[in-house]
Amino acid sequence: MKALQRIFIAIFILLIAVSCNDDKRVNSDDLAKAVPVPAIRYSQYIPADSNFSNGIIIIMDPHSKPQLIMDSLHQYANMNHMALLGIKDIKNGINNYDKIINRDLTQFITNNNIGRSKIYLIGFSGAARMAEYFSATHKIDGLIMCGAGMRRINQLPFPTVLLAGTRDFNFLEQYYDQNSKLTTNKNMIAFNFVGGHQWPPVRIIETGFNFLIHRLKGGNDSISSIYEQRVDGYLKAKDYYSAFKSMEIAYKFKNHNDDEYLLEKLQKMKNSKQIKRYFARTNLYIEEEMNRYKTLSKAIEIQSIKWWTNQLQYINYRTTKKDPISANSYERTKSYLGLVMFSKISNALSADGNKQMLDKYIIIYELLEPSSPYLHFFKAVILYRNLDYDAAKEEMRIAKSNGFDDNDRLKNNFSEEFILQL
Repeated sequence: MKALQRIFIAIFILLIAVSCNDDKRVNSDDLAKAVPVPAIRYSQYIPADSNFSNGIIIIMDPHSKPQLIMDSLHQYANMNHMALLGIKDIKNGINNYDKIINRDLTQFITNNNIGRSKIYLIGFSGAARMAEYFSATHKIDGLIMCGAGMRRINQLPFPTVLLAGTRDFNFLEQYYDQNSKLTTNKNMIAFNFVGGHQWPPVRIIETGFNFLIHRLKGGNDSISSIYEQRVDGYLKAKDYYSAFKSMEIAYKFKNHNDDEYLLEKLQKMKNSKQIKRYFARTNLYIEEEMNRYKTLSKAIEIQSIKWWTNQLQYINYRTTKKDPISANSYERTKSYLGLVMFSKISNALSADGNKQMLDKYIIIYELLEPSSPYLHFFKAVILYRNLDYDAAKEEMRIAKSNGFDDNDRLKNNFSEEFILQL
């Protein structure tokens, strides 16, 4: 009897073991089906030699188009052994960018089987602000903000670069004069290019990354020397802003143990009559410019189209003056007004804005930016809602020929059938 019991127990244990093995096999198969390999949601570029020991550059664009700047940085990535990671799922208006950046960075590191290398961020406009907020709460090694100003100036523990066009309305967010403490803060630098609210030229971006990389290493005397040599040429050309910024950049690139003579030259230049006069005049124009923004913003609903026509003719005239301080100031004014009108029209076409003023907004926007693809897009939306489909299609064709490629706005304002006919 006991022998028989032992046989039954042995059979029972064997059945349990087989059952458990079968369950494991089935569960494993089900799990494989239920948890697929996550899709790659980002763009990437690995240097030609597959070596990116110097870190990862995360690129962020406010319209989810990091490829625009990634392609131009391939050579820099190759020469400096850095990988490029373009975040494709962020754009102006989203709130979960923090999770998206973490998701893509983690997946990139996992897929390439690397440790968490040095991380550098670059963003433009609204994406620059996202990059700054992300940087303030995560461990990174350097930040470049293009076309946007810092909200935590002097408080970030890593090198930071501010880049803006001299005709960009956000230039004012990055500007500081010769008396600012920021001129001698070797952890931060701001320099400019001739242009509006746009991604900077790649050579400027590369200089920005050189600053981030070499600042962490103590500096780079050869780059410092290049900028120091440019100062006299700018002074002879009476380009005092570029002269002062070049001396500042030379000082900030210089190694800490050999920078005293450059600091003395920077201080001497700061106190020179030409530099003092230049920045005093610039500060007056900037104060006037800020007041101009307020006055013109209030005038949009109040003043007539005739008044606006005359006002914008005057602004256009001032942008053609040879004096760069004045011309840049009025170029920024045009850029600022264009943004205001864009926002007012967008709101008027939604439930949030003043629809009664829409026709006036369109006229002012056309006076400001007659070639804007969004101008023709807005006109197309109005015509489409008035059931004038043929005219709407024509306006959308003009918008597309001028570079309109905002697919989200298309889907939100037109039927699928209408879009397919464009």
